[in-house]
Amino acid sequence: MSTGQFIGLTQADFFTTTHRISGGTQTGPKPLSDLLNDRTQSYLLLFNVYISPLDKAAEIGAHASVAYLSKENLSFVIVPFRETRAPDRSRFAVHEYEALATLPGWEVRGKFVGPHRIDIRSFSPAALDAFVVLVEGGARLAGTSDVTFSGEAILVNRARLESFCLIE
Repeated sequence: MSTGQFIGLTQADFFTTTHRISGGTQTGPKPLSDLLNDRTQSYLLLFNVYISPLDKAAEIGAHASVAYLSKENLSFVIVPFRETRAPDRSRFAVHEYEALATLPGWEVRGKFVGPHRIDIRSFSPAALDAFVVLVEGGARLAGTSDVTFSGEAILVNRARLESFCLIE
């Protein structure tokens, strides 16, 4: 494939418990968060993909022109803010919290917008999006302080959450 075929792709960094996968995907007019939250598709098609093991995240372990990525096995995705659906800032969702999400092998921090009173039933995976949006976030590989990543927005896979802590 020529580099011209990669024009118009939304670039993102996808993280699993073991790898960083950087690449682009075609989102059309929708933000990437909508594709991740689409429960009718289990995979994302990525182009111009670079894969690195987390313990050597700055080194390219492999490159592929095309890859299929299982959404189920993603821990989180770092994206530009424009690739998220803006939080509903209606009278029911106007409170901003500092959030800490723990996932297998990861600690993710950022800002979460939600209702003044959080009800655990409203966090049911069946009722809400599969990926939670944290803005101005950062992720740290658990057990080490030297492997960190940050971005305008982090989409955290709800199914991989071990804990979700909100601080006012």
